[in-house]
Amino acid sequence: MNKSIINLLLFLSIAALFYNCSDTSNSSLSDTSVSDITPMFDIQNVDIVSPDVYDDSIEILRDTIIISSDSEDEIEEDSILESDTIVSEEPAYDAGIEEIDDISIKDIGLEDSYTDIACKETKEFDYNCEPDKPETCPKGLCILKQCIAPELDPYRWSECGDGSCSVCEDSTQCPADCREPYQFKNEKIYDGSNTITVWVHGFYNKKPEDIKKMVYGKDRGCSDIEKRIKYFGIDRLCSNESGGSNSPTQFTSVEYYGAVPAEYLTQKDIDEIEQYPYDTNAALQRYALIVAKFIKYKLSKTGASHINLACHSMGCLISRYMIENDIENLATENRIVRWFTSAGVVAGARLAKLYDNPTVQDTANLIGLELSDFVVMHPDFVMDYAARWDHRLYEGNSPLFKGVYITHFAATDPKIKDAMNIALLDLNNPGDEPNDGIMYTLDEYFHSQKDTGAFFTPAGRKLEASHSYYYVDHMTLPNTDSAAILATAGLFHKRRVTITLKDVLLKNDRENHSLFDGEHGKSPAEISPQIEVRYNPYIKTRYGIDTSVHFTSVEHRSADLFVMNQDEEKSIDLKLFDGPVFDGMDKLYLSIKLLEIDYYPRFNIKEWSFDIHQELASYNGYVDLRDNSFTIENNNIKATISIEVLDIY
Repeated sequence: MNKSIINLLLFLSIAALFYNCSDTSNSSLSDTSVSDITPMFDIQNVDIVSPDVYDDSIEILRDTIIISSDSEDEIEEDSILESDTIVSEEPAYDAGIEEIDDISIKDIGLEDSYTDIACKETKEFDYNCEPDKPETCPKGLCILKQCIAPELDPYRWSECGDGSCSVCEDSTQCPADCREPYQFKNEKIYDGSNTITVWVHGFYNKKPEDIKKMVYGKDRGCSDIEKRIKYFGIDRLCSNESGGSNSPTQFTSVEYYGAVPAEYLTQKDIDEIEQYPYDTNAALQRYALIVAKFIKYKLSKTGASHINLACHSMGCLISRYMIENDIENLATENRIVRWFTSAGVVAGARLAKLYDNPTVQDTANLIGLELSDFVVMHPDFVMDYAARWDHRLYEGNSPLFKGVYITHFAATDPKIKDAMNIALLDLNNPGDEPNDGIMYTLDEYFHSQKDTGAFFTPAGRKLEASHSYYYVDHMTLPNTDSAAILATAGLFHKRRVTITLKDVLLKNDRENHSLFDGEHGKSPAEISPQIEVRYNPYIKTRYGIDTSVHFTSVEHRSADLFVMNQDEEKSIDLKLFDGPVFDGMDKLYLSIKLLEIDYYPRFNIKEWSFDIHQELASYNGYVDLRDNSFTIENNNIKATISIEVLDIY
């Protein structure tokens, strides 16, 4: 068949598809979205399929609209397209595939129009809005032309990271699939020599008139946590101490709020920063630029080669954004070697979805949250702009993270001390999730890292980001000795310990099997390990401080859970603790309680609320920091615990 005729037929077929499936009003194809295509029949029984690969034009005709095979709704004749694009179970169009399979949408001049229609929903939302145009802020609040808490398609980035750069993706929108490999310079060095430590603070209470007078990019000297780190044996100068500002191993922190530029910033720097106003949804880019330029200035001034990055709350979102967007080339120059986060806005703050709640607004005023903060900390915003590599909120997969040794510290007390002990997030917490009053705890750390973004030991062992829990509220966490201890170990020491529940034999499930056995609940057994870790005797003996660095419990909603039947034996392989330790430690204190759970709403267990759990077995004592294992056993259970210690360099 003549190729020009084939082109014409395909053009007419696809044009008919677009015409019949779109609104009949006089709107251009480029203004039509996927949601405009199929209101002719019940959308609940229709799957809209965006093809992964568009090399063959026939795939467009096959996969544009598929009716679910379980649909029983009748479809009127005039709603069915004549061009075999509706498929009940198997693709209906088979004829002539061999003859035309080398023709793409590029050949027939529809690439731009099709991309605009099929890919509109995968583009970043810009969070600007007009109050009289609801479509600019779908189901959200348009306040001062900023869109607060819109409802966006949660699957808009589902194809990003699948290894195929489709027509709906490009190197800007989905670097994971479409970008050329990053070109890295220099080597990472972890021993702390020639390395400055930079603290990035979180949001805090400030008035608009104060912000106008504040100096952005200012050296704030030592943060409170850095002073505590000094107490735990890291003897380095603060940047605001005599000789400290020129030290290549200094502790320092940076101010990113303000309207007045620091003196060291050039006019070019200022012009770049001022493109992004602090009271708009461009604030995150502004803050990341300020922090990155401060770090560049410090590296140049001191001759330091690397940085340890530490942060709290929104400062951790700024840090993630700075790394994943390679601001000032700090990531590709391998400048960042370690990263410690405390109550970090790593995966966004779901509190931002609750701005229409008056209590949330009042509390925001108390603790210093700006309107623009509710935009840039919204999980959808973070997914679009901060999780730049593959838009996975809970994963640190970008190659720009590779080789960065990451330690997360998360908080679990929902009562905010700075806001009259209001348990703010529990006002709307249908999943009964652990939280610190501002952040849901599960949003404060990376849950996984692919090889592309993980840390590897010299022996080739993969180490994903670690996380620990502590029962204080969001604002208090970075001011605790526990945070300073973990930060010291994570930023300046070289060992990591992993304690794992390996195998379990359940002899007695502690569930109700007879009328008078005194137990409650039904089989199978729901088992939860309650864990506490202290770096004693080392910390207590040397520094006189006795505190936990990790604590989980059912009462705090932070304990994990697994299910077993009585007399069953199986491999659990559940991490009980994973984190950095001091080089001088030869043991640590470990408390384990294996509990059978009868009431734990977080996991939808509501068998008996009057006695929520019973102990199966426990262990309280010191464990040696060397590769080994030990067993806990009694009449209820036999459990094997393993301990692994690794050097990171």
